[in-house]
Formats: sequence, C-alpha cells, structure tokens
Amino acid sequence: MGTSRSDPAVPALDVKTHRLYIPLMPLLNVRLSPEDARRAAELREDGIQISDVVREAIRAEYLRRRPGRPGNRRPSLLVKEILEALPDPADVPPRAVDSTDRRAVRRHIAAKLHRRR
Repeated sequence: MGTSRSDPAVPALDVKTHRLYIPLMPLLNVRLSPEDARRAAELREDGIQISDVVREAIRAEYLRRRPGRPGNRRPSLLVKEILEALPDPADVPPRAVDSTDRRAVRRHIAAKLHRRR
C-alpha cells in the first residue's frame, strides 16, 4: 500500500484488477452520478453487494427487452414497437399509405412500379 498522491498522509490502495479477475469474467466500470453513488454507498452499508444488484438489473433488462427467443416474436409486434418508439415528427406530412398494413404497402409499391413502366 502506498500513499495518496494528493495527500501523503492518506494511504492509497493500489489494486491491480487484472490479477483479481480471470479472462472469462470481464470487469465492467460504470460512472455514477453523485446521487447514485450515495445510493450505492447506502446499499453497501446495509450489506447489499452492489455487484449482485448490477447483475440482477442487467438480467432483468435483458429479459424485458427479449421476452422470448428472437425467432418467436411476431414481426407485426416488432414493427408496432418500432413505430411507437420512433414516431414521425409533427412537421412531416402524413404518408400516402398505412405502413403497418402490409397489403396496402404491397399495393402501393406495385402501383408505383406499374406507373414507371
């Protein structure tokens, strides 16, 4: 253990993280806001392992975003989610065809191609 570079009276903890973790266990560094850092410190004081909280949050978010295997999701639901997440801006004029109706889109494209010939 050395001393802190900013204050020689404060001992510094020199940790070589590459010796603590095996290659199969990646280390994830996360920057926290002061408020989140305070919350994490309170959790630690209560005996909660922050790494367990992070792992649980990652697993929950992963399952929320991928409820089933990717091949099991209906394309119509995927399109609906995309359109809800990314709506057209207010200043864009309405489309000539409903992009969620595949048959209407097919007729519209066929008509456009037919007019070109």
